[in-house]
Amino acid sequence: MNRPLFSLLLLCSLFLSGCSVSTISAWIPLDRFIAPRVSPTPTPEPTLPPAVAAQAAALRPDAVDDLESTEAWDHYQIIAALNPSDLSISGTVTLDLRNRTGVALDRLYFHLYPNHPDFGGGLTVTSATVNGQAVASEVQYSDTLLALKLESPLEPDASAQVILGFRAQTPRAASKKTFGAFNFEAGVWSMANFYPILARYFPETGWDTRPIVSRGDFTVSSVALYDVTIDAPQGWTLISSGVTISDTEVNEAIHRQRFVSGPQREFYLAALQGLQAVESVVDGTRIVSYFQPRMAEAGQMSLEVAEQSLRAFNNRYGPYPLAELEVVQSALTQFYGMEYPGVVLIEQSLYTRPGDDFETTIAHEIAHQWWYSQVGNDAQSEAWLDEGLASYAQVIYYEEIGQPDAVEGELQHFRSTFHNARAAGRDAPLDTPASELGGGRYYPLNYAKAPLFFHALRRQIGDAGFTQFLQNYYAAYRYQDVTGADLLQVAEQTCGCELDTLYHDWVETSTKVGIP
Repeated sequence: MNRPLFSLLLLCSLFLSGCSVSTISAWIPLDRFIAPRVSPTPTPEPTLPPAVAAQAAALRPDAVDDLESTEAWDHYQIIAALNPSDLSISGTVTLDLRNRTGVALDRLYFHLYPNHPDFGGGLTVTSATVNGQAVASEVQYSDTLLALKLESPLEPDASAQVILGFRAQTPRAASKKTFGAFNFEAGVWSMANFYPILARYFPETGWDTRPIVSRGDFTVSSVALYDVTIDAPQGWTLISSGVTISDTEVNEAIHRQRFVSGPQREFYLAALQGLQAVESVVDGTRIVSYFQPRMAEAGQMSLEVAEQSLRAFNNRYGPYPLAELEVVQSALTQFYGMEYPGVVLIEQSLYTRPGDDFETTIAHEIAHQWWYSQVGNDAQSEAWLDEGLASYAQVIYYEEIGQPDAVEGELQHFRSTFHNARAAGRDAPLDTPASELGGGRYYPLNYAKAPLFFHALRRQIGDAGFTQFLQNYYAAYRYQDVTGADLLQVAEQTCGCELDTLYHDWVETSTKVGIP
């Protein structure tokens, strides 16, 4: 998630306290339904497991081999239908999972995020079976956590199939008071986290059964593969964090669209009406920018910033593996941007004044495609890991496009924000969980102190060493979940030096560090 509107920092701390190539552009009117480009399914390599051959369409050709690791991930299949009249989505989610925890499991836990008050809607599980047998269940924390009680323990390395019937419903025009990514407003029916999501299992502590904190990003989930089929009324354009591999007419009123994903942490879905789009191809990835018709100039600019961001981060971090990236003008209201695998949402008001915040917000959210989507972390416990790197990416973006004054402007923003927070007694260790960062501390720590830590690290190991660290970190932990200790280990291995003091002062304590 990008930095919230400055005038709403206090509200956000309480409420949400997420190679050069030629460019080809084309305008796509979306005033009436136009079927999205259907990505052909490439012929898989002989080593690609047949069960995931369809998923290859979601990846760039040079990343398709990633699917050979399919045994490392669970598989979601969602079949659902949209009902715009009451803003509901109903269907089933089938989860094929393997017990990789090393211990026998007597329960499985799922997050029901839309039941959190901040979402302003709801998610009801209407049925539950495991391996074809109905199972008992219970809910906690105002129905935001679902526990399925297994008839017999699921032994280590054993597999199970969970089928859940569900119905979710979003609010309408509610972004001023609820989470704008789960809402219908300004032509975007945004359905973030609309289905039950398996909770993470932590090796040290077990299932993630913590209550959801209204600060920072909500979702904590592990990598999985998705195959999603949606029935929607004609006249709605569906977009998702996967790619379309088929779009057929069920009847005169309904069309059926099937999406598949690469390895990713969650599946985002939206239905659009009345928006326009412009698209291009950069480094083998199709980029599409969706925007309100009266915002054509800003919509074109959002595409250009996305192009520059993708090139910059491909160069500095390593290649983005997905075949598509979508940027959507949305009514978020209480924050500037939100990231999902392959999709970023940008607050609509920024399009009316496309300046520095517009550009840095898009760059920040696209950087999350590396730091959160590819390299994951516990956003409720160590938000500094992804937010710090995504914020520092604003500096890297301007370096890559040759704007040194803007580089210094970003650094000065981080410095002044952290300096003022520290002077007001709001400093804390970077590894402080979001649940303990009330009193206006979440934003200055994760969006100012955290990027300054990475700048201090860069100064200590040098520009070349820092770039190599980022590339090593990305290569080592793609599709995995990291902790701060993992990051420190990669940094020390990269530089061949000891960084314990730097890490201790910035991350583990609130020592009064020098501001770089």
